[in-house]
Parts: sequence; C-alpha cells; structure tokens
Amino acid sequence: MRTCDLCGSTDFKKLPFYYEFEGQRLQGTQCRSCDLMFLDPQPTPAQLERLYGKDYFTERPNYDRTQQDIVFIEEGQKQRALNQVRPDKFTNYILARYPGRQFRYLDVGCGPGYTLKSLENLGWQAHGLEISEHAADFARRELHLPVVTGNIETTEDFRENQFDLAYMGDVLEHLLSPAATLAKFHRILEPGGLLVLALPATLNLPTVRLGFAAYSVLGKERKMDIPPYHLFEFTPATITKMLIKQGFEVVELLNPVKPPKNIRLGGSVVEKVSKLAGQYPTYYLNKLTGRFGDRMFVVARNVK
Repeated sequence: MRTCDLCGSTDFKKLPFYYEFEGQRLQGTQCRSCDLMFLDPQPTPAQLERLYGKDYFTERPNYDRTQQDIVFIEEGQKQRALNQVRPDKFTNYILARYPGRQFRYLDVGCGPGYTLKSLENLGWQAHGLEISEHAADFARRELHLPVVTGNIETTEDFRENQFDLAYMGDVLEHLLSPAATLAKFHRILEPGGLLVLALPATLNLPTVRLGFAAYSVLGKERKMDIPPYHLFEFTPATITKMLIKQGFEVVELLNPVKPPKNIRLGGSVVEKVSKLAGQYPTYYLNKLTGRFGDRMFVVARNVK
C-alpha cells in the first residue's frame, strides 16, 4: 500500500487531473493529513529512464511562451565562450552573499554542465550528478567536469559531509521519493551546509485551487497534455515541513509568480482565457504579499 512521502499517511483524495503514459493512468492525488500532492501510481524506474532519454534534452519544447524552443545542449555556448557565470537566481544569490568563497559544491541535475564549469572556473570544487547519460557524457567529454551519471535517490558516489553547498533546480518534483533525497543531502552536506532548491509551485496558485474546486463540483477531470514529468507538487507549506523533518531549517523561501505573458497556455480556449484572466490579479497580489506564487526558491541549512 502506498504511503505519503511526507507524513506516512494512507488517507488520500483524488485531484481532478491525470496523465496518461505508456497506456497507464497516473492520477493526481493529495494526502488528507499533510496536503502533499503527487501522482498515484507513479512511473517505474524503467519508465523514468525512457521519459528522460536523449529527446528530453534535445527535442523537448520550451514551455515558456516568451522564448523560442531551444536545443538544451547548445543553450550555454555563449556563456562558455565568454567564460561567464550564467546569471540565474541561484548563482546571483550565492555570489552576492558569499563573495569570493570557494564552495565544495554539488549540482544535482547539472545537465550538460555549462553553469557547473563557470563555477569551477571561480575556484569551486564543482561536482555534478545528471540522470541523462547523453548530457552527463557531454559534460565529461567536452567540459572535462567530474559529473556522475545517475539518480540522487540511488547513487552511492558521494560520502558523508563531502559538500558545503548543493543545488537542485527543478529536480525534486521529478523524484520517486523527495523525502529520501533530502535525507541523503542531510548526510552528504556538512553541518551548517546549505541546500538550495528551485522548484515549481503551480498548484499553489489561487486560480488552480479555484479550478480544482470547479472541476470537483462539476464532476470533471482534466487530462494533462504533457508527459508526467512532475511526480510531486509542492507548496511553501509542504516543502517546509519536509525539509524540517529531514534535518534542515529553512533560511529563506521566496514564492514568486510568473508574469502573465510567460505562463503556459494549455487546454481549451475557455481554459486559456481563464488562466490569463486569473494570472493578472495573482501577479499583483504576489507583488504585494510575496505569497500565492507558482515558483519557489528555498535555501535550507543542514542542522545535524
């Protein structure tokens, strides 16, 4: 019997959405005890390998409407040529708060390794872990980086207290057991080490909550039109609970929202119009309160 990855409960309720993958229905589900949301059942490890094959990094559409589709392996060429650190929230945050510090660093889900290489050039002891053999091989062969091919949930390549900083950008929600993954970080990070997470919080949006309520009242469900990449969906409350339970304290949690022009418009015309109409008030509400966003940036300290 399946148990909740956060609290261990077996008391669940169906959410009004589902995926179909390789002939199987994967139902959106929520724990009644702690509110964690996830798919049930989940893809098998073999299915996940197929889901994140070479095509995921070379042909996967970019779901941000403001950008053209990109070839993942090529997207860092400009930064590499200029020997620059790729500007993102993680690097901006760390470099601003710890100027000149050279970390023992692990990037989980490092892709082809461009950002990892730029940090290595700053003197960091930079290590990477990447589930895609295609991307990891590129990082090792072309960028000469110490990148391990594997899954953070199953790898035994890292020792206790090996790192003082680790980063997972849009990875935790893809894993079969986020709690076990955070427990592993608790082991491989030294006391006081930092774990930084970037992850979506789409189901945290007021518009999504209202949509769920409307679907439930009407007795309808939404079949998602993308593959089941996200096995879990987090909110600020559930990710905070999980981090604390696995031995971390939350140092900072930002919960921004995408501007309306950047949201992905899937579904029917009515759904598209509803998403846009709801995103505008949510965007300005988020600017005022810092809450109800669809993204999270979390910094947690290991307190073992």
